[in-house]
Amino acid sequence: MKVSIVIPAKNQSDKLAKHLRESILPYFDGTKIDYDVLICTDGGSEEEQRKLEDYAKDFPKNVILLPLENKRGKGHAVKKAILAADGDYVLFMDADLATDLHVFDLIQPDLGKNDCFIASRDMKDSKYGQKQPFMRRLTHWGCRKVVSMKFHMKGIKDTQCGYKCIRADIARKACKLSIIDGFAFDVELLYILYLNGYQITELPCIWTDDPDSTVGSPLKTTMKFYKDLGIIKKNRKNYLFQKEE
Repeated sequence: MKVSIVIPAKNQSDKLAKHLRESILPYFDGTKIDYDVLICTDGGSEEEQRKLEDYAKDFPKNVILLPLENKRGKGHAVKKAILAADGDYVLFMDADLATDLHVFDLIQPDLGKNDCFIASRDMKDSKYGQKQPFMRRLTHWGCRKVVSMKFHMKGIKDTQCGYKCIRADIARKACKLSIIDGFAFDVELLYILYLNGYQITELPCIWTDDPDSTVGSPLKTTMKFYKDLGIIKKNRKNYLFQKEE
């Protein structure tokens, strides 16, 4: 069983390199599973990409840096990495490690049994590393309510927590049907899996805000997110997998 770990990054070379050295690689080495790490950058500067390339020279061979994309969006970068991955599962997480790595402790025993695992900030046993700012709490609440009303995905409380582990064959099929390149990609991906009857297992996590968020304009990003939700809803019929003969 191999897991391909996908990490999207935008102008976070120093932080990502530190997290790889001190947290990500030691943690996954300790799990004793076969894994690789695919770093996908989008919308960042060429200078930051060069810094990552320099850092990558000192990383083990199972850390792979994909070519820089030109501002296509986080969702596009993740899809590119998923389609390039050769693991049995793909696990994508944010470079800032806002979601505690140890969610994988809950996932590992059921690898090969379940289709999709997602971390959630809204489960009973979930915890926050610190009290959330009012606007962030309001934005999260609003997002959760709108997604719930539009898509009615029973049992899914938090679509936007950046930690998801999916069977690679299913993830690749979903990515080929995906039309969203921005932050609403998470909703679209889960909606595709949900419509096709795959099991989505939600798990509690410890989640900590990143003070150095790379979201350029929160208002603009939020408006684009809600616009993309409408596009996803209208595209429903095109998300069904073709039955194999």
